[in-house]
Amino acid sequence: MSGTEDLIKTLPWGLIGWYDLDKDERILYIGEKGDLYEGFFADNGYDHDVLSIDELSGDWAIEHSGDYGYVICIACLEKTDDPEDKLVFMSQVLKGEGCLLLGMNNRLGIRYFCGDADPYTMHAYDGIEGYYSRSDAAASAGKCYDKGEIVRMLNDAEWKHFRFYSVFPGLRDASFIFAEGYEPNEDLSNRVFPTYNDPESVLMKEGSLYPALIEGGLFHGMANAYLIECTKDGVLSDVLQVTSSLDRDREDAMYTIIRSNGTVEKRAVWTEGREKLGRMLEYVEDLKAHGIRVVDARMDGAVYTMPYIKDKVTQMRLKEALYSDRELFLMMMDRFRDTVHKSSEIVTMDDGTKVYKKGYFDLVPLNSFLTGREYVFFDQEFCIEDLPVKVMEWRQVASFYFGNPVAEKILPMDVLLKRYGLKEELPRWKKIEWEILGRILKDDKLKEYRAKYRTNENAIRSRRISIDRHCMNIFSGIEGKKLYLFGSGKYAERFLDMYGNDFPVYGLLDNDAYRQGTEKRDIIIFSPEILRDMKPESFKVMICVREYSTVVKQLEDMNVRDYSIYDPNRYYETRPRTSIRIVEKLCNNDEGTRTADGMSETVIVANVNSAEMSETDKKHYHIGYCAGAFDMFHIGHLNLLRRARERCDYLIVGVMSDERMYNLKKKYPVIPCNERMQVVAGCRYVDQVEELPADRAGIMDAYHMFHYDCMFSGDDHVNDPGWLAERERLRAAGSDIVFVSYTKEQSSSAIREKMKD
Repeated sequence: MSGTEDLIKTLPWGLIGWYDLDKDERILYIGEKGDLYEGFFADNGYDHDVLSIDELSGDWAIEHSGDYGYVICIACLEKTDDPEDKLVFMSQVLKGEGCLLLGMNNRLGIRYFCGDADPYTMHAYDGIEGYYSRSDAAASAGKCYDKGEIVRMLNDAEWKHFRFYSVFPGLRDASFIFAEGYEPNEDLSNRVFPTYNDPESVLMKEGSLYPALIEGGLFHGMANAYLIECTKDGVLSDVLQVTSSLDRDREDAMYTIIRSNGTVEKRAVWTEGREKLGRMLEYVEDLKAHGIRVVDARMDGAVYTMPYIKDKVTQMRLKEALYSDRELFLMMMDRFRDTVHKSSEIVTMDDGTKVYKKGYFDLVPLNSFLTGREYVFFDQEFCIEDLPVKVMEWRQVASFYFGNPVAEKILPMDVLLKRYGLKEELPRWKKIEWEILGRILKDDKLKEYRAKYRTNENAIRSRRISIDRHCMNIFSGIEGKKLYLFGSGKYAERFLDMYGNDFPVYGLLDNDAYRQGTEKRDIIIFSPEILRDMKPESFKVMICVREYSTVVKQLEDMNVRDYSIYDPNRYYETRPRTSIRIVEKLCNNDEGTRTADGMSETVIVANVNSAEMSETDKKHYHIGYCAGAFDMFHIGHLNLLRRARERCDYLIVGVMSDERMYNLKKKYPVIPCNERMQVVAGCRYVDQVEELPADRAGIMDAYHMFHYDCMFSGDDHVNDPGWLAERERLRAAGSDIVFVSYTKEQSSSAIREKMKD
């Protein structure tokens, strides 16, 4: 196994490697042989058995009753249909003083609110909504639970003693673990580097949300994952926090453990790291000799121990100062820099660069407290000879601003860069810092791993812009291009109903070979492969399917970038069908078409006779709209259309489809839709006739299709609460409803009855 593979293999071990497992006790690991966690027990010499979650049955539990000191189950309870039963079986096989450790993803983890994909369905937001729309997929692959659900399971299985630990970034790389009820006193936005199941779906910076979660009491409830310690005898660990660094070389990998007894322990993950702990004590003494205050430490056997200081780290103190008093913040930063300058002899190299003979790389605000006016440092693990002074000044500034966009707005980093003379050779200082960090954090070995599971601010920003283009402004860039709909089902039909008149569709795309070559609404269905032979700038694809993520990937693999995702439950603003310019002329009725700036412009000349209009009628609209069945066209229809046209310059009439009429009245019209439309179009008061889709015939649907200025309806609806509510919605959108009188005595229903008689 290569060094890279070995390092990646051990990253998940941070979840349980810190726990005081007694090697004299036998362990039952619920999982699969050779999975992410089983290697921990094998490589560290634990006596253990491996059992899959499906193999754990009542009969097996009875046969092995009381055999084990530990049962460890990680990300497996979510994959069974009977988690409560499995928890009962786990209790049965444990000794009386035994311990169960459960590792479980939290469906309400902050990572999922940021857009990360669910680990079982690989779709965003599935777990958050309780798998409401994914029950089949979730049942087959697994499902995450939230803390409340897990507590109910434990109670139902009669586990009386348990404690939750919140895990960040997640089970795969548990770098930070916090006991229930304990909140960190450090700025996690600078410490936790989130990883994701699907970084490409992430839309928010998770780290920037940690402070608000802590302040709002949501930190533990929205942890990305949990480690749950369950015991029969009520004896639980006294650990409050664990920080692990398994992404380093074996001599540098550490567990830092805060205990409730007021001590902090640093333990070497590997035996190669024990010598490093001894050197850290030497660093403490050296810093003290230079007048730097350092948290006292000692060696207890192979454990580096120091007292726990329950106070905010300097990083947080600096934030508070910046938010309240800019001058105080600058003074504190200056004092911090001056303190670090005392940490070692400063000498000048042949090229004029000033360097620390011993540069303590972690003398930064994150690793210190402010006591009175003095800074007290801890966790100095790295000492680098001939470290440039400017590199440490840059680290002070960079570590404060990293993951802190609010600070940049209050006081730009550039102010401090100029203040400390860092601007001129900043690329040099950055390069040296990142070379050192790269060696510490093993970028050479973990570069591909981090690229696979992490994201960054620029990628998130780019993704948001892409979403705006792909999902919000779906018609962006469509001008002059051929439009293809990916999908030939209901979503495509709805798109054609709503926007087919605005944007001609050249073809439908479908992966179903049986549909390819057929037609829908006189539009040919093609294989998506036709796109490979087309110039990318000549077409746009509108994705009209529910499961769009796989289609997006398919298009991206084909190097198709100009696509949008249609949401049938959303209204989209479209370009006007024509640019309508109103020219009022009394008692005239001319119409014509002109070209202005290359755009077709329909010139409507209004027919207005002011002498015949009452005061009520004098409010005039440009584009008007009426809707109805218009079955067996009669005088009432004619009066409605005439009175509507008197109040607008251009009248659009929506005619209900046969299907829509049946859905409303449970009977089909006497006259079919296409004939009813021809009758209405023949009326002198009507300028445009449109068939209304069966499931998109509502008032607001029509508004978004036709962008009318006013809808006209018979005054029999004037007191209808539903119609009045729709009028308020229209007014909020900038339109209106006007109720006009018409011949109430006549109706299609009345004509039907007369025909029966």
